[in-house]
Amino acid sequence: MKKFRIIILGVALMIGMAGIVWASVIGTPHDLASEPCAMCHTPHHASSAYPLWNRTQEDVSYTMYESLSFDMGPANNPPRVPSNLCLTCHNGVLSELVNYPGPCSVTDSQYDLEISGCADIGTDLMNDHPISFDYLNTADLDGNGFPPHELFGGLGRQAIPGSISLTMYPLYGVPGDADWFECATCHSVHDTVDYPGKRDYQVYFLRNDNTGSTMCLDCHVNR
Repeated sequence: MKKFRIIILGVALMIGMAGIVWASVIGTPHDLASEPCAMCHTPHHASSAYPLWNRTQEDVSYTMYESLSFDMGPANNPPRVPSNLCLTCHNGVLSELVNYPGPCSVTDSQYDLEISGCADIGTDLMNDHPISFDYLNTADLDGNGFPPHELFGGLGRQAIPGSISLTMYPLYGVPGDADWFECATCHSVHDTVDYPGKRDYQVYFLRNDNTGSTMCLDCHVNR
């Protein structure tokens, strides 16, 4: 029995390590400098403990999504973690590193970012999918058929179960308040999922293959 448990543990460890190896920004659009991890994270002097965030930015005001059909609103302003971390780079406003790689007191402009083009979402989020709202399917008054969230991964973590793909789309927050829909609900910043057409007819960092609008219909069931 002991040997059997050791074998099971070894297989589980191998599977876990395979997942860790696949979760990488290397070779993706987030691979931006000679030390790509340092573009977002630092082991020392982080601007916030979670997730050892290495970027800073002056206070930015956002216009959040709102409409008559938005039953789960209003969205939170300013955006919550982790959406506010994504927007540090994707709001089109210059952001700088807190702790630059290399010797102390050295700065390097290659690590400062002011994104332009299609990756620049801007600060007016009225024309983007709503984020930083409390996901409550019972508030759906328009018959979208939103699935109820479920426990996912322990520690009070919640996720939306995809009605088509069965993908678990994670929600965020702290135990007891862990059902907030954020950028990372649909996007995996470390590029953890492989799917057809990535970089060609689909973008990087999706939680699932969106062919046939699968991701959309996973949540907007009746649409």
